[in-house]
Amino acid sequence: MRPWKLEVVSGKWANCEFSGQHWVRFVGGNGEIVFNSETYPTRSAAVQAADRAARAFGEMVTAAICATMEAVVEAPTEGI
Repeated sequence: MRPWKLEVVSGKWANCEFSGQHWVRFVGGNGEIVFNSETYPTRSAAVQAADRAARAFGEMVTAAICATMEAVVEAPTEGI
């Protein structure tokens, strides 16, 4: 399970520039909102953006873990 999540949020406030718009909210593992995306005119467009972002974040995290594991494997073992 990842320590962060992406939420699709919809603006429903009267007389607000974001009313009827949808955006993606990135929420950290501690529950803090890290950032909001641009707005999308449809919920399905925001869901697609969230899906693309989740895949990209997942690939970056996986690459970082693999690089760390390779560095550990290749580290010299002298003095241990």
